[in-house]
Amino acid sequence: MSQFNRMGVMPTKLRYKLMVSFCLMSLLPILAGIYIASIFVKFPFVMSHENLTTITLVFLSSLAISFFGYLITQQIFNPIADIAATAQQLAQGKLVEGHTTDAKGSDEIEELSRSLRTISKNARELLDKVEKLTLKDKLTGLYNAGYIRERLNEEIQRAVHYQRPCSFVLFNIDQFNRYVSNHGFEISDDALKSVAQILEKHLSEGDRAARIDKDEFAIVFPDKNKKKTIQIVEAIIKEIASFSFSGRNPSEANRLIVKVGVSENPIDGASADQLYVKAKDRLKIAKQKGSNHIEAFE
Repeated sequence: MSQFNRMGVMPTKLRYKLMVSFCLMSLLPILAGIYIASIFVKFPFVMSHENLTTITLVFLSSLAISFFGYLITQQIFNPIADIAATAQQLAQGKLVEGHTTDAKGSDEIEELSRSLRTISKNARELLDKVEKLTLKDKLTGLYNAGYIRERLNEEIQRAVHYQRPCSFVLFNIDQFNRYVSNHGFEISDDALKSVAQILEKHLSEGDRAARIDKDEFAIVFPDKNKKKTIQIVEAIIKEIASFSFSGRNPSEANRLIVKVGVSENPIDGASADQLYVKAKDRLKIAKQKGSNHIEAFE
Protein backbone atom coordinates (compact mmCIF):
# COMPACT_ATOMS: atom_id res chain seq x y z
CA MET A 1 0.00 0.00 0.00
CA SER A 2 1.41 3.45 -0.93
CA GLN A 3 1.95 6.18 1.65
CA PHE A 4 -0.94 8.22 0.26
CA ASN A 5 -3.32 5.26 0.49
CA ARG A 6 -2.18 4.48 4.01
CA MET A 7 -2.68 8.07 5.05
CA GLY A 8 -6.24 7.92 3.77
CA VAL A 9 -7.21 5.21 6.28
CA MET A 10 -5.82 7.08 9.29
CA PRO A 11 -7.91 9.09 11.72
CA THR A 12 -7.99 12.76 10.66
CA LYS A 13 -6.12 14.16 13.68
CA LEU A 14 -3.37 11.55 13.43
CA ARG A 15 -3.03 12.18 9.70
CA TYR A 16 -2.62 15.93 10.19
CA LYS A 17 -0.08 15.47 12.98
CA LEU A 18 2.02 13.13 10.88
CA MET A 19 1.85 15.46 7.88
CA VAL A 20 2.96 18.42 9.98
CA SER A 21 5.81 16.37 11.49
CA PHE A 22 6.82 15.19 8.04
CA CYS A 23 6.90 18.74 6.67
CA LEU A 24 8.78 20.13 9.64
CA MET A 25 11.49 17.49 9.67
CA SER A 26 11.88 17.56 5.89
CA LEU A 27 11.53 21.28 5.12
CA LEU A 28 12.69 22.98 8.31
CA PRO A 29 16.40 22.22 7.66
CA ILE A 30 16.12 23.90 4.25
CA LEU A 31 14.48 27.00 5.75
CA ALA A 32 17.14 27.05 8.45
CA GLY A 33 19.82 26.81 5.78
CA ILE A 34 18.37 29.80 3.92
CA TYR A 35 18.42 31.80 7.18
CA ILE A 36 22.01 30.79 7.93
CA ALA A 37 23.10 31.69 4.42
CA SER A 38 21.50 35.11 4.79
CA ILE A 39 23.68 35.75 7.87
CA PHE A 40 26.98 34.90 6.24
CA VAL A 41 26.32 36.36 2.82
CA LYS A 42 26.81 40.12 2.64
CA PHE A 43 24.18 42.30 1.02
CA PRO A 44 23.87 43.68 -1.52
CA PHE A 45 24.66 40.28 -2.95
CA VAL A 46 27.88 40.07 -4.94
CA MET A 47 28.56 37.12 -7.24
CA SER A 48 31.87 36.23 -5.62
CA HIS A 49 33.63 32.92 -5.09
CA GLU A 50 33.31 33.27 -1.31
CA ASN A 51 29.55 33.92 -1.39
CA LEU A 52 28.89 31.05 -3.83
CA THR A 53 30.96 28.65 -1.72
CA THR A 54 29.08 29.65 1.43
CA ILE A 55 25.67 29.30 -0.22
CA THR A 56 26.62 25.91 -1.74
CA LEU A 57 27.89 24.49 1.57
CA VAL A 58 24.85 25.71 3.49
CA PHE A 59 22.49 24.40 0.83
CA LEU A 60 24.15 20.97 0.69
CA SER A 61 24.19 20.73 4.49
CA SER A 62 20.52 21.71 4.67
CA LEU A 63 19.64 19.22 1.95
CA ALA A 64 21.50 16.43 3.76
CA ILE A 65 19.79 17.22 7.05
CA SER A 66 16.43 17.40 5.29
CA PHE A 67 17.03 13.99 3.70
CA PHE A 68 17.88 12.44 7.07
CA GLY A 69 14.76 14.06 8.50
CA TYR A 70 12.75 12.45 5.74
CA LEU A 71 14.22 9.03 6.54
CA ILE A 72 13.46 9.47 10.23
CA THR A 73 9.84 10.40 9.55
CA GLN A 74 9.52 7.32 7.35
CA GLN A 75 10.77 5.16 10.21
CA ILE A 76 7.97 6.59 12.35
CA PHE A 77 5.32 6.95 9.69
CA ASN A 78 5.34 3.49 8.07
CA PRO A 79 4.67 1.33 11.16
CA ILE A 80 1.94 3.69 12.38
CA ALA A 81 0.35 3.77 8.92
CA ASP A 82 0.43 -0.03 8.68
CA ILE A 83 -1.16 -0.41 12.11
CA ALA A 84 -3.89 2.11 11.23
CA ALA A 85 -4.62 0.30 7.94
CA THR A 86 -4.71 -3.11 9.67
CA ALA A 87 -6.98 -1.81 12.41
CA GLN A 88 -9.41 -0.35 9.88
CA GLN A 89 -9.53 -3.61 7.91
CA LEU A 90 -10.25 -5.51 11.11
CA ALA A 91 -13.02 -3.03 11.99
CA GLN A 92 -14.56 -3.58 8.54
CA GLY A 93 -14.33 -7.36 8.90
CA LYS A 94 -11.61 -7.65 6.26
CA LEU A 95 -9.16 -10.00 7.91
CA VAL A 96 -5.53 -9.67 6.90
CA GLU A 97 -2.84 -12.24 6.48
CA GLY A 98 0.61 -11.91 8.00
CA HIS A 99 1.86 -8.47 6.98
CA THR A 100 5.21 -6.85 7.51
CA THR A 101 5.91 -3.16 7.59
CA ASP A 102 8.17 -1.53 5.02
CA ALA A 103 10.39 -0.06 7.69
CA LYS A 104 10.94 -1.11 11.28
CA GLY A 105 9.63 1.16 13.99
CA SER A 106 10.06 1.10 17.73
CA ASP A 107 9.72 -2.10 19.71
CA GLU A 108 6.34 -0.97 21.04
CA ILE A 109 4.96 -0.32 17.56
CA GLU A 110 6.30 -3.60 16.24
CA GLU A 111 4.74 -5.44 19.18
CA LEU A 112 1.39 -3.74 18.56
CA SER A 113 1.57 -4.67 14.89
CA ARG A 114 2.26 -8.30 15.76
CA SER A 115 -0.66 -8.27 18.20
CA LEU A 116 -3.01 -6.97 15.50
CA ARG A 117 -1.87 -9.70 13.13
CA THR A 118 -2.44 -12.31 15.83
CA ILE A 119 -5.95 -10.95 16.44
CA SER A 120 -6.63 -11.11 12.70
CA LYS A 121 -5.39 -14.72 12.49
CA ASN A 122 -7.51 -15.80 15.47
CA ALA A 123 -10.55 -14.03 14.04
CA ARG A 124 -10.08 -15.80 10.70
CA GLU A 125 -9.86 -19.19 12.42
CA LEU A 126 -13.02 -18.38 14.38
CA LEU A 127 -14.87 -17.39 11.21
CA ASP A 128 -13.78 -20.64 9.54
CA LYS A 129 -15.23 -22.59 12.46
CA VAL A 130 -18.46 -20.58 12.33
CA GLU A 131 -18.71 -21.18 8.57
CA LYS A 132 -18.36 -24.93 9.10
CA LEU A 133 -21.04 -24.86 11.77
CA THR A 134 -23.43 -22.96 9.51
CA LEU A 135 -23.11 -25.76 6.91
CA LYS A 136 -24.33 -28.39 9.36
CA ASP A 137 -27.74 -29.42 10.63
CA LYS A 138 -27.70 -28.94 14.41
CA LEU A 139 -29.71 -32.04 15.26
CA THR A 140 -28.18 -34.71 13.02
CA GLY A 141 -24.73 -33.31 12.23
CA LEU A 142 -25.37 -33.81 8.51
CA TYR A 143 -24.99 -30.98 6.03
CA ASN A 144 -27.88 -28.55 5.53
CA ALA A 145 -30.00 -27.75 2.48
CA GLY A 146 -27.88 -24.80 1.34
CA TYR A 147 -24.69 -26.84 1.32
CA ILE A 148 -26.15 -29.86 -0.49
CA ARG A 149 -27.60 -27.70 -3.28
CA GLU A 150 -24.22 -26.02 -3.76
CA ARG A 151 -22.40 -29.36 -3.65
CA LEU A 152 -24.82 -30.86 -6.18
CA ASN A 153 -24.20 -27.94 -8.51
CA GLU A 154 -20.41 -28.41 -8.23
CA GLU A 155 -20.64 -32.15 -8.82
CA ILE A 156 -22.91 -31.68 -11.84
CA GLN A 157 -20.41 -29.29 -13.41
CA ARG A 158 -17.62 -31.77 -12.76
CA ALA A 159 -19.70 -34.65 -14.13
CA VAL A 160 -20.48 -32.73 -17.32
CA HIS A 161 -16.82 -31.79 -17.77
CA TYR A 162 -15.52 -35.35 -17.31
CA GLN A 163 -18.61 -37.01 -18.82
CA ARG A 164 -19.28 -38.97 -15.65
CA PRO A 165 -22.62 -39.80 -14.00
CA CYS A 166 -23.86 -38.13 -10.85
CA SER A 167 -26.97 -39.20 -8.93
CA PHE A 168 -29.13 -37.28 -6.50
CA VAL A 169 -31.47 -38.88 -3.95
CA LEU A 170 -34.26 -37.46 -1.79
CA PHE A 171 -35.38 -39.46 1.27
CA ASN A 172 -38.63 -38.67 3.03
CA ILE A 173 -39.79 -40.25 6.31
CA ASP A 174 -43.41 -41.02 5.59
CA GLN A 175 -46.00 -39.84 8.14
CA PHE A 176 -43.34 -38.55 10.47
CA ASN A 177 -45.79 -36.18 12.17
CA ARG A 178 -47.82 -39.20 13.28
CA TYR A 179 -44.61 -40.78 14.59
CA VAL A 180 -43.94 -37.62 16.63
CA SER A 181 -47.49 -37.71 18.01
CA ASN A 182 -47.10 -41.35 19.06
CA HIS A 183 -43.62 -41.16 20.57
CA GLY A 184 -42.93 -37.54 21.47
CA PHE A 185 -40.25 -35.08 20.37
CA GLU A 186 -37.31 -36.60 22.24
CA ILE A 187 -37.69 -40.10 20.77
CA SER A 188 -38.45 -38.61 17.35
CA ASP A 189 -35.26 -36.54 17.46
CA ASP A 190 -33.31 -39.67 18.39
CA ALA A 191 -34.89 -41.42 15.40
CA LEU A 192 -33.72 -38.65 13.05
CA LYS A 193 -30.20 -38.92 14.49
CA SER A 194 -30.27 -42.68 13.89
CA VAL A 195 -31.38 -42.17 10.29
CA ALA A 196 -28.48 -39.77 9.79
CA GLN A 197 -26.03 -42.32 11.19
CA ILE A 198 -27.39 -45.03 8.90
CA LEU A 199 -27.06 -42.74 5.88
CA GLU A 200 -23.47 -41.84 6.71
CA LYS A 201 -22.56 -45.50 7.25
CA HIS A 202 -23.45 -46.31 3.63
CA LEU A 203 -21.63 -43.33 2.06
CA SER A 204 -18.30 -43.57 0.28
CA GLU A 205 -15.61 -40.90 0.47
CA GLY A 206 -17.04 -38.49 -2.09
CA ASP A 207 -20.73 -38.87 -1.20
CA ARG A 208 -22.48 -36.15 0.81
CA ALA A 209 -25.67 -36.42 2.87
CA ALA A 210 -27.83 -33.59 4.24
CA ARG A 211 -30.99 -33.02 6.22
CA ILE A 212 -32.94 -30.51 4.15
CA ASP A 213 -36.24 -30.46 6.04
CA LYS A 214 -37.77 -31.77 9.25
CA ASP A 215 -38.37 -35.25 7.82
CA GLU A 216 -36.42 -35.09 4.55
CA PHE A 217 -32.84 -36.02 3.67
CA ALA A 218 -30.76 -35.76 0.50
CA ILE A 219 -27.62 -37.47 -0.79
CA VAL A 220 -25.29 -36.54 -3.66
CA PHE A 221 -23.60 -39.57 -5.25
CA PRO A 222 -20.76 -38.40 -7.53
CA ASP A 223 -19.58 -40.87 -10.20
CA LYS A 224 -22.48 -43.24 -9.50
CA ASN A 225 -25.21 -44.08 -11.98
CA LYS A 226 -28.79 -44.93 -11.09
CA LYS A 227 -28.17 -48.68 -10.88
CA LYS A 228 -25.37 -48.35 -8.33
CA THR A 229 -27.28 -45.66 -6.43
CA ILE A 230 -30.40 -47.81 -6.13
CA GLN A 231 -28.30 -50.65 -4.69
CA ILE A 232 -27.00 -48.33 -1.97
CA VAL A 233 -30.44 -46.86 -1.31
CA GLU A 234 -31.96 -50.35 -0.98
CA ALA A 235 -29.34 -51.24 1.64
CA ILE A 236 -30.13 -48.02 3.53
CA ILE A 237 -33.88 -48.68 3.44
CA LYS A 238 -33.37 -52.27 4.59
CA GLU A 239 -31.44 -51.13 7.64
CA ILE A 240 -33.93 -48.38 8.45
CA ALA A 241 -36.84 -50.83 8.11
CA SER A 242 -35.27 -53.27 10.58
CA PHE A 243 -34.33 -50.62 13.15
CA SER A 244 -36.54 -50.03 16.20
CA PHE A 245 -36.03 -46.29 16.58
CA SER A 246 -38.06 -45.81 19.73
CA GLY A 247 -36.00 -48.37 21.61
CA ARG A 248 -39.15 -50.31 22.41
CA ASN A 249 -40.55 -53.53 21.05
CA PRO A 250 -39.81 -53.96 17.32
CA SER A 251 -43.40 -53.50 16.24
CA GLU A 252 -44.66 -51.73 13.16
CA ALA A 253 -45.61 -48.67 15.24
CA ASN A 254 -41.96 -48.21 16.26
CA ARG A 255 -40.54 -48.34 12.75
CA LEU A 256 -40.03 -45.67 10.13
CA ILE A 257 -41.25 -45.83 6.54
CA VAL A 258 -39.05 -44.21 3.90
CA LYS A 259 -40.00 -42.99 0.43
CA VAL A 260 -37.26 -42.18 -2.08
CA GLY A 261 -36.90 -40.22 -5.32
CA VAL A 262 -33.80 -40.70 -7.50
CA SER A 263 -32.45 -38.67 -10.42
CA GLU A 264 -29.27 -38.90 -12.47
CA ASN A 265 -27.18 -36.63 -14.66
CA PRO A 266 -27.38 -36.39 -17.64
CA ILE A 267 -30.43 -38.63 -18.11
CA ASP A 268 -32.74 -36.54 -15.93
CA GLY A 269 -31.13 -33.13 -16.41
CA ALA A 270 -27.90 -31.24 -16.91
CA SER A 271 -28.16 -28.90 -13.92
CA ALA A 272 -28.57 -29.11 -10.17
CA ASP A 273 -32.03 -27.53 -10.35
CA GLN A 274 -33.22 -30.03 -12.95
CA LEU A 275 -32.00 -33.00 -10.94
CA TYR A 276 -33.55 -31.63 -7.75
CA VAL A 277 -36.93 -31.05 -9.40
CA LYS A 278 -36.91 -34.50 -11.02
CA ALA A 279 -36.02 -36.22 -7.71
CA LYS A 280 -38.75 -34.19 -5.97
CA ASP A 281 -41.36 -35.19 -8.53
CA ARG A 282 -40.42 -38.86 -8.19
CA LEU A 283 -40.56 -38.58 -4.41
CA LYS A 284 -44.16 -37.38 -4.69
CA ILE A 285 -44.95 -40.43 -6.82
CA ALA A 286 -43.22 -42.72 -4.30
CA LYS A 287 -45.35 -41.31 -1.48
CA GLN A 288 -48.45 -42.55 -3.28
CA LYS A 289 -47.17 -46.10 -3.44
CA GLY A 290 -46.29 -48.88 -0.95
CA SER A 291 -44.00 -48.85 2.05
CA ASN A 292 -40.31 -48.05 1.60
CA HIS A 293 -40.73 -47.36 -2.11
CA ILE A 294 -37.96 -46.15 -4.45
CA GLU A 295 -39.04 -44.19 -7.52
CA ALA A 296 -36.20 -43.80 -10.02
CA PHE A 297 -37.76 -44.10 -13.47
CA GLU A 298 -41.40 -42.99 -12.92
